[in-house]
Amino acid sequence: MLAALAALAALAGWFAVYPLDRWVAGVLLGLYGLTVALRPALWLVLMPALWPVVDLAPWSGHIHLTESDALALTTLAALGLREALAPPPTTLAGWAPVKLTVSALALFGLLAAGVLISGLRGLGPQPVFDAAALVGYNTPLNALRVGKGFVLAFALIPFLHLAVRRDGEAALGRIVTGLTLGLATCGLAALWERLAFPGFTNFGADYRSSALFWEMHVGGAALDAWLALALPFALAAIARARHPLARGLALGVLILGFYAAFTTFSRIVYGAMLIAAAILGGLALLRPATGATAAPRPRPASLLLLTGVLIAGCALSFSEGGYRALLAFAGLAVLGYAAGGALAGATTARVAGGVVGGLLLTGLSVVAMLALPKGVYLAYGVAWLITAGALAATRRSALPRPGLTLALLTWLAGTTVLISAFWSISHSFAGTAVGAALALALLARQALGGTPLWTPRLQEAPGVAIALAMAGMLVTTLGSYYMGDRLGATGNDIEIRSRHFKLSLGLVPAGIDSLVGIGLGRYPAAYFWEPGAPRPSALGLGHDDSGAFIQIGPPAGVTEPIRFSQRIPIDTAGVARYSLKARSEQDAVVSVSICRKHLLYSDSCATQSLPITGGKGWQTVAGQFDDVPGPLRPPRLAVFSVEVGAPAAVDLSSFALVDARWQPLLANGDLARGTDFWFFTSDHEHLPWHAKNLFVHTYVEQGLLGVTALALILATAALRLFRQALRGQTLAPTVLAAVAGVLTVGMVDSLMDMPRITVFLLLLLWLALTLRQPPGPHPQ
Repeated sequence: MLAALAALAALAGWFAVYPLDRWVAGVLLGLYGLTVALRPALWLVLMPALWPVVDLAPWSGHIHLTESDALALTTLAALGLREALAPPPTTLAGWAPVKLTVSALALFGLLAAGVLISGLRGLGPQPVFDAAALVGYNTPLNALRVGKGFVLAFALIPFLHLAVRRDGEAALGRIVTGLTLGLATCGLAALWERLAFPGFTNFGADYRSSALFWEMHVGGAALDAWLALALPFALAAIARARHPLARGLALGVLILGFYAAFTTFSRIVYGAMLIAAAILGGLALLRPATGATAAPRPRPASLLLLTGVLIAGCALSFSEGGYRALLAFAGLAVLGYAAGGALAGATTARVAGGVVGGLLLTGLSVVAMLALPKGVYLAYGVAWLITAGALAATRRSALPRPGLTLALLTWLAGTTVLISAFWSISHSFAGTAVGAALALALLARQALGGTPLWTPRLQEAPGVAIALAMAGMLVTTLGSYYMGDRLGATGNDIEIRSRHFKLSLGLVPAGIDSLVGIGLGRYPAAYFWEPGAPRPSALGLGHDDSGAFIQIGPPAGVTEPIRFSQRIPIDTAGVARYSLKARSEQDAVVSVSICRKHLLYSDSCATQSLPITGGKGWQTVAGQFDDVPGPLRPPRLAVFSVEVGAPAAVDLSSFALVDARWQPLLANGDLARGTDFWFFTSDHEHLPWHAKNLFVHTYVEQGLLGVTALALILATAALRLFRQALRGQTLAPTVLAAVAGVLTVGMVDSLMDMPRITVFLLLLLWLALTLRQPPGPHPQ
């Protein structure tokens, strides 16, 4: 009841300052709260599903109090009231898969003590709770913004623990479902972003996906961390699915998540995925096989060989024939995998005869390619359908026909090469031919070898699809000019990060600060005042006799200023008229623009530069955009922005913008409501906002106490999860892979200065410290 009352009081405060439609927000939160109160177990599904997409900070302008806070508070209120008034019955009989341990309590207690001490230090001196304190990250209230992630996680942990104690594996299954849905909503947001801006397959543009993680407006890796956290749970959802439809949906979500991950163009995300895959694969091989009918596991060397040939074939095909050749090779790989059983018992003569027969069929396909417009695609389609039909017939008869199967697969490989020759501008096909030859060599080894490299099984079809999707996305993204440029800059980036780590560590004075940190949320302010550090533009809200104004300082030592923006209707196009008031002590230039923009990357802009005369007080400037770009399809968001690029601070107020019909497009143009509806971005310069390392950032703000607590939690969690995974705890490998993935991302970003990531990372770490395998036989 105390938790519920505290959450309701905090919700009332949130509603009191919420700038968007409170009735809509109230109805939606009310429906959600009622659902959780009636079916408490559903919070494990609904909350993670909504978590990546619920925040609307770019529209509301609120970065300290967001919609995800309201969602978590509503969850706490509903769960607290239900537990206090009518606790739901326990459905679990026997031991629960979690157990409260002294080590979990002690380690989280140490973490809570560090957060409390650094939080109080971050709030000092006593902050003034006004609109100016909610602008940017350099005010004491940033301690509340960062600290709320810890507080919400600590408040939710008892309900998480109780849910698993009450419902056992069913509750763990809901966690898997919830985080899989969270990957789906995140992936759909990234898919819309790619479709609306650079394009679905445009991997050469300087555009990195951010989905709806607004926290990345000053850089950071919120999307990277969420993807690393959620992707292993989508894999678990595939493994746990009992119905083909559920398995297919989970597979679709996983592929969507892969697409979002690869279009971040983040080298550390790729590394996190590899580490997670290595952990899951390694634990699967280490865990003893159970059951008398357990299927033999593929050898690691065979898996590496198959993976290497798949990636090499995809890369060689894509480099010459683009997406057409890549898809053709993928089709060859699918049927090649399915043909594994039909190749058994072949002799050298049959293999040679099959290859020769396939080459003769390829020669006939050359005739079709020359005689018909785009006949090569028809030839490939016919070859694929005939091969698939023959494999299906072989499977029904249970009689392997290695010679015929190899002939058809050789034909299919030949038409794949022909697609590259037809599509390539220079008619190049040597690389694709090498890839096809590698695939045929594997098939020949499968036919002639005493021990098969693989045995096709229907239940492994999702794994094959995952391998193909990952190989295709890896090849297309790494093969792009943009990603090649990023990979080439890795050495320079490491050097920049190393200098930044040293500078960040130097922000902490000796003495008490090294023990407990300079204060929660204080990193941006400390960095801003560090001598010699490149600083972003200052941003602050002020008042004088004329009313409220926003002051934007000049960038110091960086080339990218802060942009102060507001979302405008997406149908704005053509003509738009603007006006604003400005003053400066020195001559300055203010740029105003209307851009098609989601978060950091402007697609197209109408821009004007306005000279401001220094020392003349408030001046009204006005103008007109005659060429505001249209929204296109799917809808592209639009923003009105102002920025200051001259070496002088400028005060700005009385913003107005109207469309061609003289309809107002801006809200709170006089700033009477503070920065409601106004949002700021630092599009390219991100080092001043983050230490860019989870442990360095924690040390700066929480000192040795915070770093020690975090390191002990992570080390203990990893050890426990490893042991539980070997003992048969089915979810332990997934949680270990997720935590390891997030930690990998944390090597190059701060993470826990973003509350949405903090909440779920701490919930997972608590699960890691308490998860156990109930006694009894291990699951089959």
